[in-house]
Amino acid sequence: MARALGTVLVVFLILVFGLPLVIGGVLALALAPGMMHGWWGFSPWWGIGGMLFGLALLLALGVLALRAVREMASTKGEGSRAMEILKERYARGEITREQYEQMRRDLEGR
Repeated sequence: MARALGTVLVVFLILVFGLPLVIGGVLALALAPGMMHGWWGFSPWWGIGGMLFGLALLLALGVLALRAVREMASTKGEGSRAMEILKERYARGEITREQYEQMRRDLEGR
């Protein structure tokens, strides 16, 4: 789980810091000739719009990362609980060793 959490964190940081730099660089090159004098004209809305877009992107990525972490945490809990139930059934003698081994392999995904 720690490895998956680390992967989510690295992807999140790349998207949060790398993606805006790339988008900003592309937009700066594309709009530079007309930003102040020409095609588009100057407007304070460019800055406000850019900030709002950045905040929306950051919020969306944060929500996605939070969902991923919660899903990983809940999946781990369900799997361990299922294994506990399986062990209890085997200990009570409700299932044979072969059934136990097959169900254990199924739960572990082998």
